[in-house]
Amino acid sequence: MKVDKEDIKKVLLEMLDEDGEEREGKRFIFPRNVESGYNLIPGLTGMDAVKYISIPLLISVLIIAVPPYSVAAIWIVKAILAILFIACGFIVAIARPVRYRSNIRCVEHIRTILSFYSRQKIFFLKPKKR
Repeated sequence: MKVDKEDIKKVLLEMLDEDGEEREGKRFIFPRNVESGYNLIPGLTGMDAVKYISIPLLISVLIIAVPPYSVAAIWIVKAILAILFIACGFIVAIARPVRYRSNIRCVEHIRTILSFYSRQKIFFLKPKKR
């Protein structure tokens, strides 16, 4: 991996905050790709593989184990369904829904959205008297 002098200069200027603007208060820096686990596949740690791939793999094995074994067309349909389940597991495990934040995973993003929509809502029936 080559590093240009311009890239180093840009990063140092960001760290030193010499972009000409004075800031008041705290400055928060969010790292782009910091993860606590070791990646087996780019974007997929060992625990993520166990969590998000083992369940679709188990479902695909159960689909293939369903009894009609002699008809080739049913085998093809079973294989396609099994591949779809495993592919969906990989997509959910590896996908990054927020373009500029590669440390946010798809599952976490979906949980955040669902908790936002399931929060308690307040509706006022009459306007408040002031």
